[in-house]
Amino acid sequence: MSFRIRYDSQQRVVKVLLYGEATYENRMEALHQLVAKYGHLKPLRVMADVRRVVKMSMTLEEQQRYGVYLGQLPAMAGARFAMLNRKELNTTAVMRTTARENGLELFSFLTEAEAMKWLTSSAEVPC
Repeated sequence: MSFRIRYDSQQRVVKVLLYGEATYENRMEALHQLVAKYGHLKPLRVMADVRRVVKMSMTLEEQQRYGVYLGQLPAMAGARFAMLNRKELNTTAVMRTTARENGLELFSFLTEAEAMKWLTSSAEVPC
């Protein structure tokens, strides 16, 4: 899996594009770069687009471990995290659930417009 991280200064949202094959190591590398570059932003708003991930190569245990780490990472405290998924291939369900159980405000969306509306609003849950 490859990734690209960009900051949308107009919307004040960090956009992460993930594509290719998803592995634990690649997801951790993307997360570490995200935190290193933008972890100081308060509030931190992240839109992670995984619609171009073509293969999930993470075990169930790796997905759970990643979700716990993401949810408990101090830089993510108070953050909003929107995941863009395809209906046909949901590569984040286990990680999302585990991260939310560990305190991260994270929701899944099918369109960028819905995700951006939630990220930039004061709504507690997505519409």
